[in-house]
Amino acid sequence: MKAVVVHQPGGPEVLGVETVLDPEPGPGEVLVAVRAAGVNHRDVWRRQGALGPVVPPGILGSDAAGEVRAVGPGVTGFVVGDRVVVCPGRSCGRCPACLAGQDDACPAFAIAEGAYAELWVAPEDRVVPMPSGITFEEAAAVGIPYMTAEAALLRADPRPGQSLVVWGATGGLGVAAVQLGRLRGLRVIAVTRRADKADRLLREGAHEVVVGDPAADDLAAEVLRRTGGRGADVVFDSVGQASFGQSLAMAARGGVVVTVGATTGGAVGLDLATVFRRRLTVVGGYLGPRGTLMRLLGLFARGALRPVIDTVLPLAEAAEAHRRLEAAQVFGKIVLTP
Repeated sequence: MKAVVVHQPGGPEVLGVETVLDPEPGPGEVLVAVRAAGVNHRDVWRRQGALGPVVPPGILGSDAAGEVRAVGPGVTGFVVGDRVVVCPGRSCGRCPACLAGQDDACPAFAIAEGAYAELWVAPEDRVVPMPSGITFEEAAAVGIPYMTAEAALLRADPRPGQSLVVWGATGGLGVAAVQLGRLRGLRVIAVTRRADKADRLLREGAHEVVVGDPAADDLAAEVLRRTGGRGADVVFDSVGQASFGQSLAMAARGGVVVTVGATTGGAVGLDLATVFRRRLTVVGGYLGPRGTLMRLLGLFARGALRPVIDTVLPLAEAAEAHRRLEAAQVFGKIVLTP
């Protein structure tokens, strides 16, 4: 099969298409013919070596949709030809958390890789049926961004009518948070460095857009101004080091700051007095359980949500996809097709 293989960390130029051995499904596994693979910031960090060495054969990518090519012994839920979506999370399937449907709390939980390829093997319990009414490209854009945004908002537990600030709102994760916040009846304030993307954010569900650079502009003051000095009930922060201090400053008394990423770095200072005096809650949001993906796909199938795809590129242009992502030239998701 053809696959995008990384042999050593580096820039986008280390991504190359090679012919590698076809994977074979083992007991309880499903072989998926990938029709579309989503590109995430996690793939960039993996390519750079920031998440540790890539395990040979070094195939990136954690979101994919396709068709079942073959099934291993013991698989009963799928047959050849089924349209499916691969859940990016992996867990043991046996611990109390897994048995309770909270597989993202499993001690062995990890995010799988291998989607940048023509074929990908996954455990049967990590494959879900793909509903009708959406395309492979749309289904491949759901996984990590929407599952993460949904898990984060569930932890923050906002009520309809409350305010939500979304940093990095034009990326795949940011757009997902904007849409899911709007769906929950929240007042969504999107933050972006790109003034030319403001109108698009409003069309995707944001009520207001704040434009500025967290490293240079006092965006907390602007959020406070727009909320009458009260601040935001929930702040969704995927930026990290450059924005976290402002996230605390713009949160309302008793508000929640949920951190879901660190695209500018993860080392931040935390004034505990700010947290306890203003009764703030700081929580982490990570990829949700398999059930979250199934629920989200149902929302897409019914038209309650709509994936925002910036570009669809052939697998051979994975390096170009990474360049665009790193240059913040993307609104929504980039999807690769073998």
